[in-house]
Amino acid sequence: MDAVAGRRLERNYNRAAWFYEASAQVFSAGQIRASKKHAVNQINTGDNAVFLGVGTGDEVALAARRGAHVTCVDISAGMLERLRERLNRDGTPAEILCQNAFQHDRPEHYDVCATNYFLNIFPEHDMVRMLAHAATLVRPGGKLVIADVALPQGSWPGRWFNTLYLKSAMATFWMLGLVPWHRNYDYPAYFPAAGLALDHVRYFRLFKSGPVLFQTIVATRLPSTTA
Repeated sequence: MDAVAGRRLERNYNRAAWFYEASAQVFSAGQIRASKKHAVNQINTGDNAVFLGVGTGDEVALAARRGAHVTCVDISAGMLERLRERLNRDGTPAEILCQNAFQHDRPEHYDVCATNYFLNIFPEHDMVRMLAHAATLVRPGGKLVIADVALPQGSWPGRWFNTLYLKSAMATFWMLGLVPWHRNYDYPAYFPAAGLALDHVRYFRLFKSGPVLFQTIVATRLPSTTA
C-alpha cells in the first residue's frame, strides 16, 4: 500500500468510525461479534497479543480481561478514539498505536496476532504481503487468527445466498472507499508461503442455523518459517 492509498484509507475509516461496528453487528445478526469472540478465546492469560486493523475493537476488552498484554494497531485515529473510550469505560489496559500495520515491526514478539476483518480490506497482492508480515510478528509455535467472511459452501442455495449476501455488503463498503472489489479469499491456501500451518476453522451461520457466512481461522507459526 503506497502513502497516498494509506492516507485515503485512513480518511475513509475516520468517516466511518461512528457507524462501522454497529452496522456490522446488524448486518451479521451478531455473528461477526461471535467470530471475534472465538478469536479472543485463542488468547491465554499472560500472552502478548496484537490486533492489527483493530478498528473500534469490541473484542479488545475481552482479551485484556483474560489477562493478556494487548497491543492495538490501526491506521484510523477516529477508530482508535472510540476504542480508547471503550477501554476507559471498562477500565481495561491496552497499548494503542496509530500506524500503518506494515510499519509495526516487532518480529516474533507476540503469542497471538489477530487480523479480524482486516485482511479483506486489501487487494490480493497487498493481502498476501500483510499476511506474511503478520506471521513474522508471531513467535514460533504462536497463533495467527483470522475472523472474516467465509467462502460459499454446502448446498447450492446456501452457496448462492453466501455470495449474494456478502457481495452486497462488499458493494456498500466499496462505494464508501473502505474495501477494494475482490473475490473472497481462501486464506489457508496462502499459509504455506507465510510459514503457517492451519490449526482449525470455526464457522458461523446467519441466525446460527442459516447459511455459513463467517469464519474464524486459527493458524500456527511454524518454527522453520523464513517469511
